[in-house]
Amino acid sequence: MYTDSENAARCMNILKDAVGTVDMERFISYVIRESSDYTLWRRQIYDDMSVEEVLDNAAECAKKHPLPEETRQRVEAYKQAHPHSN
Repeated sequence: MYTDSENAARCMNILKDAVGTVDMERFISYVIRESSDYTLWRRQIYDDMSVEEVLDNAAECAKKHPLPEETRQRVEAYKQAHPHSN
């Protein structure tokens, strides 16, 4: 699992790689300016998708962006320390 700072940096890099620096900055400015409803965005994205499509997209994303070894080790340590939360 990532810390909030690690996750923010990782997501910023993914966004920058996907759309470029300028459009990333425009997107961030838009989100801040509009105080958009993230839950509504998610519904708009996923409402027209089947469960299989969502799972396929998640699997594809996981293949493209595998967790670093250190993160995998932290996840495994967490699972061992909290066996009932899995």
